[in-house]
Amino acid sequence: MSDSTSRTGRVTLAGATYGFVLASVLVMAAAATAVFWSRSDAAIDEALDAAVRTRTSAAGEIFARELHGDWVDLGYLAQAAGQADLDGIGALMDGMRGDGTRISWIGFAGVDGKVIAASDGLLAGADVSQRPWFRNGLRSGFAGDLHEAVLLAQKLRPEGGDPLRFIDLALPVRTPAGDVIGVVAMHIDAAWAEQMLAETGGMLGIDLYLISNDGTVVMSSGGGAPGTGELRLLSAARAGTETAGRETWPDGRQYFTTLVPNVAYADLPSFGWRLAGRIDATTFRPGLHTLLGSAALAVAVALAALAVLSVLFVRIFIYPVSVLSANADTLASGADIYPPENGSSREVAQLSGALARLQARRTARASRTAT
Repeated sequence: MSDSTSRTGRVTLAGATYGFVLASVLVMAAAATAVFWSRSDAAIDEALDAAVRTRTSAAGEIFARELHGDWVDLGYLAQAAGQADLDGIGALMDGMRGDGTRISWIGFAGVDGKVIAASDGLLAGADVSQRPWFRNGLRSGFAGDLHEAVLLAQKLRPEGGDPLRFIDLALPVRTPAGDVIGVVAMHIDAAWAEQMLAETGGMLGIDLYLISNDGTVVMSSGGGAPGTGELRLLSAARAGTETAGRETWPDGRQYFTTLVPNVAYADLPSFGWRLAGRIDATTFRPGLHTLLGSAALAVAVALAALAVLSVLFVRIFIYPVSVLSANADTLASGADIYPPENGSSREVAQLSGALARLQARRTARASRTAT
């Protein structure tokens, strides 16, 4: 094999430059991809963990704040009842109850447990002395967990059907002198509370489960209640501690779950509730795919810009070297030519000048020989 063939088979400087740029891009792309995928799952998990904690805490506060509004109204009613204006109290109760979709019943019972006044006259004269809201309400403010009220249900739904469930709020009624003369109470419709919980969960994009202090699911914002497989979640509910982490639920899907140990707001008495919230572990995946699409577009633009710059670099700095290399080969073959002057870089200018001087000396030597 001749020298010219051997030289022709070697990689050019321009090819080496393009190869170096391509190899650098591939190495950096591989490293960036490895780092991105190794951190993406961890970053999403951290974001989901923070999101479910924050959103569940917000949902608990929204839920408790709504009930606190009823608590404030009940306090005003207790103050008015202490003035012994029973006619005015009845009208006030009817106004507070409204259409009954939120508050099913409001009543005022004396210390003997007999209902003295009530909204729409419901249960007037009934004995409620054994009801928890009455016994606890005589001592202090009381918030009662979800329960059925059979006697009131017979008045509100005489045709029967699904049992009505209520949440209780009660306060002692005191005279201006501070003597307890009875209890005012309201039954809040659990269906309304559950709808509010569902709307709050939908607004925040999470599933919510209201859990009593014994671990029983009181109500949920939708879907199935936690099953026995969620032992850690239910155990935490019983202990009243806050937890968060990835859980596999009975539907086989993974969720990030958290538990707010106390649903409370301002001076609202405690119902003994905990609020569990869950968010699907794939919630942020569409956002990740969008981010990947944006990143891919940015990389494509960057690669196009790099390709253009590489071509310009080769044309400005590498091509003159190739031209001088070809001229040097021609000069070595004995041709009487001068290399073109080029100042694209210091090295190219030096090489061009050196070849020109060599050619000038060879020409001068040839002239002296000829004479």
